[in-house]
Amino acid sequence: MKNIFSIVPEEFFKPLNGQYKKTYADCISLIFHTFKPEISYGVNRELVVRVLTEYFEEKATDFIFEDEGDVLRDAREKANAVVRALKSCGWLDYEQDVNHQVNVMLMEYAIPIIESFNRVIKNEETEYQGIISQIHASLQNKELYQKPYELIIKGVHENTERLVSELKRLNVSIKRYTDRQTSGMTAEEILDYFFKYHQDIGSKAYLRMKTSDNISYFRSAIMESIDEMIASQRIMDLAVLGLMEIEQVSDAGEAYDTLLGMLREVKSAFYRLDDIIAEIDRKHSKFMRNAVLRARFLLSTGSNQEGKLLSIINHLSSRINEDQEADINQPSDVDVEALIHLYPQYFLSPESFQTIPNIKDISRIDDLEGGVISEQEKELYKELLREKNRRRFSRKNINQYVLEVLEGKERMKASALPIETKRDMIRLIYINLYGNNKANNYAVERSDESMIINGYRFSDFQIVRRD
Repeated sequence: MKNIFSIVPEEFFKPLNGQYKKTYADCISLIFHTFKPEISYGVNRELVVRVLTEYFEEKATDFIFEDEGDVLRDAREKANAVVRALKSCGWLDYEQDVNHQVNVMLMEYAIPIIESFNRVIKNEETEYQGIISQIHASLQNKELYQKPYELIIKGVHENTERLVSELKRLNVSIKRYTDRQTSGMTAEEILDYFFKYHQDIGSKAYLRMKTSDNISYFRSAIMESIDEMIASQRIMDLAVLGLMEIEQVSDAGEAYDTLLGMLREVKSAFYRLDDIIAEIDRKHSKFMRNAVLRARFLLSTGSNQEGKLLSIINHLSSRINEDQEADINQPSDVDVEALIHLYPQYFLSPESFQTIPNIKDISRIDDLEGGVISEQEKELYKELLREKNRRRFSRKNINQYVLEVLEGKERMKASALPIETKRDMIRLIYINLYGNNKANNYAVERSDESMIINGYRFSDFQIVRRD
């Protein structure tokens, strides 16, 4: 069975897997664009070196390219070294022209790989209706049925696979945005992330899929045309002859089975499109709902009930966790039980539906004393904010802490972590909670084993490094 390394050299991806991978990627892109005006993927070596020399002249001076133990600082030397390295790894080759000038040739297997890189970078949106229109137009054009395999079936099969692949890609894109929604985001970050999603997905690919690029427009006609094609002995005979010629198949029975399988795959794909679209709808709704609810909760302030509850909870949390280095067995000075009462409601008064008036006491604002704060005080305040942010139990901070304790290890038990203070106990809880987040570099494997450490009982779990 063939794989990519049966075509490309073993060290083909070496330039993209080292210290200067970003520089190599830039140089490969520049070389590729240098070939665009030419009639082939070959151009004078001097022109390639000149383009790369200009790139290195503009690049930061602290870039040092090491070749065979020599440190290269001159831009032209770096350009020549890159060309030599790409040639040795199989991206480029040399060709001597009739006038004895040396041309740089881009290897044929490197071209589709570079084009794929460019498509990933550009993140071009797929016109779903354009793909379906091509399928529909091919099946409806009666003149093409003289060579049904070459002009219709082969293209329809390839376009159908492309359509399914692009819809799956949209599905994965929405899932990726949803997975990155974490409880550690602030309200501002959630809103920025929401608008980025709406710009990249919601108002583009998803909206077009549900409106102008709706698959249902042509699906019935496509399915009918495929059924008519399968039922027509003349068309199938012509298609079998075409497949045998194009694909070099010698057995007519094998060619017929392959042809019938291709047409049935197209029908099956169009039947399954509804399931894919339903999954996309579900994930889109989940993302929108999560973003709105979290932003609404974090932005809740003022005199409404949600804002008041949020303020109370935040205040109690701050009071309870003021001394995070305290012993975990030490009771808090905040009597929470005395503040919360649960009781049944036997009668609901009509007055309870009325909006409580918001009475504001407008009083004179006292003048600020002390004037403008100094730059030193500003820096001190900023440093306090940065320190506070570093001590937050955000997903990023927890992930960094776990990576530090897992240094040199693949896994460890949660009970092996230090649990001496209240802060240690809270951190352990967050490690467990964030273990389900796929954006982390670790995962947790829970167990029923119960542990008691310093009077604190919890179910032990394994912390596993994630590749």
